[in-house]
Amino acid sequence: MSNLNNNAIQVKLAALLPVLIAFACQSSRGSDAYIMNPILGHQQTFPLSDHVGSFDRNRSYELSSLIELGLANNPYTRSAWFNALASSAAVGQAKSPYFPKLTFKAAGGYDSGYASVQGGPIYYQRTALTPTFNLEYLLLDFGRRSADVRNTVALLEAANLEFSRKVQSTVFAVQQSYFAHTASLVQRDAAVANLELAKTILAMVEDQKKVGLATQPELLIAQKTYTQAQFDMADAERNVLVTLGNVRTAVGLEANAPLKVSRTAALPPLETISGKVDELINTAIARRPDLAAKIADIRASKASTDRALADFMPTVSLEGSYQNHTYNYSAQQGTNSGTFDGNHSYPSGFVVMSWDLFDGFERVEKVKKRQAEEAMARANAESTRLETTRDVWTDYNNSLKARKRVEYANSLLSSAKENFDSMEAAFKNGLATITELVSLQSALATARFEQAGAQADYLTSLAALSLAMGEFSVPSSTKVKPASL
Repeated sequence: MSNLNNNAIQVKLAALLPVLIAFACQSSRGSDAYIMNPILGHQQTFPLSDHVGSFDRNRSYELSSLIELGLANNPYTRSAWFNALASSAAVGQAKSPYFPKLTFKAAGGYDSGYASVQGGPIYYQRTALTPTFNLEYLLLDFGRRSADVRNTVALLEAANLEFSRKVQSTVFAVQQSYFAHTASLVQRDAAVANLELAKTILAMVEDQKKVGLATQPELLIAQKTYTQAQFDMADAERNVLVTLGNVRTAVGLEANAPLKVSRTAALPPLETISGKVDELINTAIARRPDLAAKIADIRASKASTDRALADFMPTVSLEGSYQNHTYNYSAQQGTNSGTFDGNHSYPSGFVVMSWDLFDGFERVEKVKKRQAEEAMARANAESTRLETTRDVWTDYNNSLKARKRVEYANSLLSSAKENFDSMEAAFKNGLATITELVSLQSALATARFEQAGAQADYLTSLAALSLAMGEFSVPSSTKVKPASL
């Protein structure tokens, strides 16, 4: 992790290494594509995958490759990306009024008729072609265009930030489901071991009963323990399938897609998170993309208010046209007839001032609306800031609790295994009852399940803390992109 708060604090999350290792990966497929925002002056990069849902059915995916697959396939991430593209186009649309508008219109055709005059009716036939060019150029608008551009630029920045946050949320969703799945695999292994142990104990009791060293109630206890172990095994198998479906949907695939997932490596050594939670909260406030997006929304709302105020001012524009009228005209009155041809041009140019003096208080109410929306945007930003502090506070304390739970689970498993081994040896020598052995067997199984769950919760809590602080970032060199643009 990088230094926090200008090197004032460091968050040492060594255990998060497998969580964040995905961001150090660099794939070799695909090529980068980006949009350049001329207003903000930086690139928005996100590569393109070949197609949606592309994955290798024969490959077993680890966490880093699952994150790559999720970023490429997850429809929520792609939706945010396309929203950013639409916002980028809106900036160009808002800038278009700075350029003159030139239109062309041409009318051509034929007509015939007559006109009643004193000397008798005149019959005529005519053909004409009239091309026309019209020019409109807004010279002065008292801030309307600049306010529109500032509004769309702020909305583009907000869309880019929301996209970054959506990437972070997608990564966390993949991590969370992956840790839960690997924990279910470990718990299934524990259930298998417990089932084999229960089967072994049942066989031991059956043998002892045959020689008169065990009673019928003890045999029933052993059989009940074996049946419970079978139930626990079935439940563990169900959890494996459910969590695997969660992993698949987290990466943007159907829950029944034939995606294979490999188990995570052993849990790294536990290290304490250094630094005061107050400093972590300050760092989160400075880094969270969704909070920065709310600040951008305030700027967009302020620009909308300025735009509404500018509508009270006049506009000054240049309007001009050029028209060419070409015609052929034939007419007849009595015995007289004639044909006429002509070509005439009609240029024009005007400076036009337009000013709405009264509109039924529409502009007044519009300003009130924009001011209320600006106040609402400020309230939303404050709400997000409070949620940020809450998220960091909660996830920080959750991570400390989860770390202690891992230590407790490790100690509990070690103790339960030692106690069971001792009791098993005593039982074989006839110094312990089946009830005592089964009790310690149950404690050993519980300890194994607890350890797997504690490790998954610890890794998930660290990932949640990084998400709360806005720490996730995808390097520009990554080849992960949405499926299509």
